[in-house]
Amino acid sequence: MMKQAVCDGKSVESKSVQFRRWAGDNMSLIISVVVMVILIIGFQLVNPYFLQYQGIVSLVYAMSYFLIAACGLTFVIMMGSFDFSVVSVLKFSALICVTYIEQIGMWVVPVALLVSLLIGFINGIIFTKLKVPSFLVTLGISIVIDGVALYMSQGFLLMMNDEVFRSLSITFIVGLPSIFYWAIAVLIICTLITMITPFGRRILAIGGNPVAAAHSGINVSRTRVAVFMLCSFLAGLAGILYMAQWGGGSVAIGADMTLPLFASVVAGGTALSGGVGGPHRTILGVIIITWAQTGLMMMGFGQDIQVIVFGVIAITMSIVPTDRKRIKIIK
Repeated sequence: MMKQAVCDGKSVESKSVQFRRWAGDNMSLIISVVVMVILIIGFQLVNPYFLQYQGIVSLVYAMSYFLIAACGLTFVIMMGSFDFSVVSVLKFSALICVTYIEQIGMWVVPVALLVSLLIGFINGIIFTKLKVPSFLVTLGISIVIDGVALYMSQGFLLMMNDEVFRSLSITFIVGLPSIFYWAIAVLIICTLITMITPFGRRILAIGGNPVAAAHSGINVSRTRVAVFMLCSFLAGLAGILYMAQWGGGSVAIGADMTLPLFASVVAGGTALSGGVGGPHRTILGVIIITWAQTGLMMMGFGQDIQVIVFGVIAITMSIVPTDRKRIKIIK
């Protein structure tokens, strides 16, 4: 009997330790879910129209192109790097579409995507070959892109009426706009890349320890260039769908979007230090940020309050432990 009790005690202790380890490893995920539920319940209580059909459609429009761009940024952060050119690429892609749609028709879509890929390639090459920090490279590239975008638009609001192009985002399928299905498809593909492909494992390995990754046979430079290209490609796709959704825009597209993008990735549980996270977590952060933004707008709060809220969320989630090695487990 005593032996059985000892065994049972060890079993209970083992399960307790396993639970604490699981909770420690997934603390950011748990907090994200709790925050998301609190936001939904809170905004619904304040505004009964928040989760009605029109409110849901508004939320879908707000989060879909944002989610696509956030998935791309997630890959870069998983790798332990930064990309501050995401919003600029999104803007540039959108402006290419609205500027040249009349001249080349739907060929504007592959052109915008190819330009986005080229920007990502330049980011990756400068970062890997010239050894310039990623935040500095992408910040400089974003300034150049913004200058070219300003030259293209001349500061004016540009509009388009191409129904075929706009159908990419605003065609309703089973009650929801087509941009939603683009976003879900991108999320699923990015999640599969992260979880089941060698490429995804290489990204996480580089984010965890690039030196060890190189010693294990991973071509770190090539992978980094590919990740920056993927990030810019998704930013370009987000810009195309953004333009298809709104039908117009100016050089001010994406203003003040950089902080919410980074906040959504961090709030979803992807560590800024790299090696932890993925797009399957970013979706929670995107819901938190975009739904908070939409809810605050419905309540009449301005951009200043929204930015403060995003900053608080980003700071709060960034201090949540995501590395199990940093968590002390008491046996």
